[in-house]
Amino acid sequence: MHNKNIQNWLPPYSQSMGLELVSVSVEEVVAKLVVREDMGNRNGVMHGGAIMGAADSIGGVAAAVNLDKGASTTTLESKTNFIRSVRIGDEITLTCIPLHRGRKTMIWQTTITRPDGRTAAIVTQTQLTLDWND
Repeated sequence: MHNKNIQNWLPPYSQSMGLELVSVSVEEVVAKLVVREDMGNRNGVMHGGAIMGAADSIGGVAAAVNLDKGASTTTLESKTNFIRSVRIGDEITLTCIPLHRGRKTMIWQTTITRPDGRTAAIVTQTQLTLDWND
């Protein structure tokens, strides 16, 4: 889905973070984010919670793109490996791929990459498929 309405996949919270979707497909979601000062911690780098929030947003988009019509999704579990820090002002790239796509759960892995091409974090999350008619 490479069109101008691609940003509609992002909920308001994700948009307020400044996330920008680059590409969306059932196999991969890619987004960019410029790390603002209000996303920093006391050490002057991107706060872990901001990293996790951005990754959760992208994983949610990836799951939503793979849902049947009328279904919804929510994060059931999330695990983050912090590998390297990200400086304030850097533009990170988030790339989310499926590890498992089942009937009731999906597992997504998001790799956060710094401008120098090095991995800053890897987030693995489980998304639960919700059917409001169950």
